[in-house]
Amino acid sequence: MRTIDEHPVRRDVPRLFIPGPVEVEEEILQAMTRPMIGHRAPEFTVLGEALHRDSKRFFRTENPVYILTSSGTGGMETAVRNGVRENVLCFVNGAFSDRFYKVCVANGKNATRVDIPWGEAIKPEKVREELSRGDFDAVTIVHNETSTGVMSPLADIAEVVAQQDDVFLLVDAITSAAAVPIHLGEMATVDYLTTGSQKALALPPGLALLAVSERALERAETIENRGLYFDILAMHKSWKKNQTPSTPSIALMQALKDRLAMILADEDRWYGGHQERAELTREWARDRFDLFAETGFESVSLTCIENTRGISIAALNQTLRENDMFLSNGYGDLKEKTFRIGHMGAVTLDDTRELLGLIDQFIASR
Repeated sequence: MRTIDEHPVRRDVPRLFIPGPVEVEEEILQAMTRPMIGHRAPEFTVLGEALHRDSKRFFRTENPVYILTSSGTGGMETAVRNGVRENVLCFVNGAFSDRFYKVCVANGKNATRVDIPWGEAIKPEKVREELSRGDFDAVTIVHNETSTGVMSPLADIAEVVAQQDDVFLLVDAITSAAAVPIHLGEMATVDYLTTGSQKALALPPGLALLAVSERALERAETIENRGLYFDILAMHKSWKKNQTPSTPSIALMQALKDRLAMILADEDRWYGGHQERAELTREWARDRFDLFAETGFESVSLTCIENTRGISIAALNQTLRENDMFLSNGYGDLKEKTFRIGHMGAVTLDDTRELLGLIDQFIASR
C-alpha cells in the first residue's frame, strides 16, 4: 500500500467513499452514451419491458416497480401523495427520516412524529406501541439512516404494520436497496418502497425506483390531489405499456438496464462485496475509534464512526483528497463528532483497505 507521500497518477476528482453519489465504473457510464431513442418509439418499449421485468426480479415481487426520473425524494413524495389518506405516523431516528416527516407535512398530511435517539434503530415493538396510540392510515420509516449508520429491521417492522387494519407502510430504502437484498415477495406487505440510482445501485443520480403493493392503486383511486408528476395512477397506465407518463432520463435508464442485469447475474458477489467492505471497516473502526450505530443494527451501506480521538475530519479529508480519496464528515449536529465511510459503488475491498491505511497514517502523523 502506498504512503501519503506517494501520489499515484492523479484523477480529475477523488474516489468517493461517501453516502452518495458513488463511484460508477466505466462500462456502466458507457451505457449512457448509446444512441438516443424516442420515448414513444418501439425501441423504448423494448427498454421499458426489460427494466420492468428485471426490477421486479430485483425486488422479488410480482407487483409493479415504477421508474421515476427524480431523486429518491421524489419516490418519497409519491408514496406520501398517493399512499396517505390523512393521518401518518412518522418514525424519526436521523436526518433522512426527518425529511420523510417534512415531506408528509409539506403535502398537507396530518403527521405525528415519533423521535428516536440518533444512533438507535426503529424497533418493531416501538412501532406497535405507537400505532396503538392513534388512528393512523400510514407509517413512514427510513430503512437505512445514512446520517447515523443505522439499519432498522424492515421485515420485522413490516410484520407489525401488517397486523393493523388498512395501515400502509411507506419505506425509504434509498441507501439500503442493492446494498442488502430486499425481497418484497418474501415479507409482510410493504406498500411503497423507494430507492435512488446514485446509492447502492451505483449509477449517476437522477432515477428513483418505486415498488408498490397490490392494494396501493386501490387506495390511490380514493385520494384527491395526487399531483401530476407523481400520480401513480398515471404511472401505472403507462407502466402497462412499458412506457412512462413524461419524458424520462433515457440515458440513465440504459445504464440501469445494464446494472440490474449485472446484479441479477451474480447476487452473491454483489451483496457479498458490500458486506465484506462493511465488516472490514467496522472491525477497523472498533479498534481505532468506536461505532456510532447501536450494536446489532449497523448499516451495510456505510459505517458511521464516532470521532473518539477528536481528530479534524476536515483536515483528514484534505489529506485524503491529496491522495485521490474522499469520505463524509458527520451530518448536521454530528459534524466533526462522527465521520462516515461508504461501502456503496464501484469500490473494492482493496480500495477500502487503502483508504483505511491512509487514515491510519494521518492519525500517526498527529
